[in-house]
Amino acid sequence: MSKAFPMDELAPISCTGSRQKQTAGTMLTLIDSLDSLVVFGDYNEFVRSVRMVSSMANFEIDQNVSVFETNIRILGGLLSGHLLALDR
Repeated sequence: MSKAFPMDELAPISCTGSRQKQTAGTMLTLIDSLDSLVVFGDYNEFVRSVRMVSSMANFEIDQNVSVFETNIRILGGLLSGHLLALDR
């Protein structure tokens, strides 16, 4: 969060964030990790992350995106985060 947020990915060598063209800069890694936060038991960070995604994510993007990346990482992350939030 301190090195790459709100970018899509963290470059491991330079420790800087980058946006993916396939997903158009939609906080990909944060959304993708929502379910992991619940599984690891970090509920405070989960709540904080959900609030950030709710207030900052913008999906009104006029750009060609990767269907695979969008479905698996973004839609899957949002759905699993939602289901795990309901279970809690």
